Amino acid sequence: MRITLMISKWIAIAFVMVFAACGSEAPDGAALVAEKGCVACHGEKGGAIAPIYPHLNGQYETYLRLQLTAYRSGKRVNAIMNGMAADLSDEDIATLAAHYGK
Repeated sequence: MRITLMISKWIAIAFVMVFAACGSEAPDGAALVAEKGCVACHGEKGGAIAPIYPHLNGQYETYLRLQLTAYRSGKRVNAIMNGMAADLSDEDIATLAAHYGK
């Protein structure tokens, strides 16, 4: 009984360590949203803070990726978004789209 309990504790610790390691590799969408300034218009969860800004929550992740890529390349033109997307990496775009998208 005592050995089983000890083994269970070690297994639980191993799972926690594995999940912690995996979590540190994946970028945090909420942190990136704050870092890149997206929250200023789109809010943390994608609900726009004013009617002039689009809601991003509920949009498809693929759609958001395509639009951010288009803003970055200049294929889609918006004075604010072209500047915001200009320095986004492919990984940033994927993280932001996953955070806001469904």
